[in-house]
Amino acid sequence: METGKNVIEFFKRSFLPQLTIEEENTILSYFAKHTFEKKELVFTNGDSNTKHYFIESGLMRLFLVDTSGKEFNILFARENQVIGDLITPEPTDFNLEAIEKSVAYSISDKKIEELIEKLNVKHKDRPSSSIRRSYVKIQKRLVSILANTAEENYLEFKSSHPDLIQRLPQYHIASYLGISAEFLSKIIARNAKK
Repeated sequence: METGKNVIEFFKRSFLPQLTIEEENTILSYFAKHTFEKKELVFTNGDSNTKHYFIESGLMRLFLVDTSGKEFNILFARENQVIGDLITPEPTDFNLEAIEKSVAYSISDKKIEELIEKLNVKHKDRPSSSIRRSYVKIQKRLVSILANTAEENYLEFKSSHPDLIQRLPQYHIASYLGISAEFLSKIIARNAKK
């Protein structure tokens, strides 16, 4: 895969359908490329997180750890998705970890605004607004967890993200759904019989 190709495609979809080679190079110059090993922490609770991560390859998770040490998965992101913490640059409450070896490009809110000014984008949305929309699914998921049964939430997750069912360990899915791994195993077994 050509380095940064997915970042360029994201900009084309979101802001500028036609880009010159010079504009593409300008865009890439504003991003920093990172390679994260499996289980590597990108940032942890209390860090002053200032970046959003656009995933070129791999799988990452945003999660919380409660006072007893229990983890709660908040969001998963895979290729062509953005992940980070919206309260930048304040200290974060979250942890960001690579579930698989991942290649990601990072950019700060400040750099996004500078880039848009430099490219002279005439668009109704600012890039930060576009990135924020990628986090809206967190709110939808919380509503779903509160309104639906665990089984309904699992079936919705399985239907919406069949690739993640294959890529994620069951304990990560269980944490994301707010249930124990044992209870998830029972739901899976019950649905396998249907």
